[in-house]
Amino acid sequence: MKKHIGIFAICAVLLPHAVMGQHGAAPEKPAWVDGYFYEADNSYIESVSATGPTEDEARNKAAAVAIERRSLSTGKRVQVRVSGNSVVVDGKDELTVKARVLDEYRERYAPGEYRVSLLVQTAKNPNLQLERVNVTPDYGFSARAFVPGMAQLYKGSKAKGFLFIAGEVAMIGGVVIAESMRASYTSKINTTHSAADKKTYISSADNMQNVRNVFIAGAAALYAWNVIDGIVAKGKKHVIVLGDANLRIAPYATPEAGGVMFALNF
Repeated sequence: MKKHIGIFAICAVLLPHAVMGQHGAAPEKPAWVDGYFYEADNSYIESVSATGPTEDEARNKAAAVAIERRSLSTGKRVQVRVSGNSVVVDGKDELTVKARVLDEYRERYAPGEYRVSLLVQTAKNPNLQLERVNVTPDYGFSARAFVPGMAQLYKGSKAKGFLFIAGEVAMIGGVVIAESMRASYTSKINTTHSAADKKTYISSADNMQNVRNVFIAGAAALYAWNVIDGIVAKGKKHVIVLGDANLRIAPYATPEAGGVMFALNF
């Protein structure tokens, strides 16, 4: 019994540290870094990356990649740089570009070598209004939270998700094994006339019942933790295109209506 309770105690101590270990490292890599492209009504939203000897140089090169993808057909020679969250295009020729940096992620490969990834929004036409975009680690409620590890995997926290899955499997496995052993010892009680053997079997069955109950409690606690974490925990930053949600109310008169009507435009 002490051996099984010891295993449970080790799982209970190590799992929180392993899960929390994810948050002790550098800022988590956003989900969009590995590749993202979205065409909205008025703009393109895409991820670009570049390397350079300094972070600023890598940042400007990445912004230039985004502009080149959208402006190669102009044939004009320009320089691209990032100023705050704005992408600035400099050149002798007149070239108007509306673009902005929505998010960025920086990595250091080696001394003197940096990789910067940018999430850039570029207007299809400079006269168009850029859609509202939210880059956030927050996720809405999902029924995945009720399946161990699934909400964590969905949010990009793979290590945490697999730990919840493995922990729940281990707890349920402990319940099954302990219950099987308890039933086995119980069935042996009436197979002997020895009082000493019966006492041993009864004691062993009681121990296995206690071990089973410990694993049941552990499985229930871990499942509750999984649900809470799946609902409230943040994940990798992802992109939400909100669009233009302006409400315009315009009254107008038509002969058919015989009066004044209102139009609601979203």
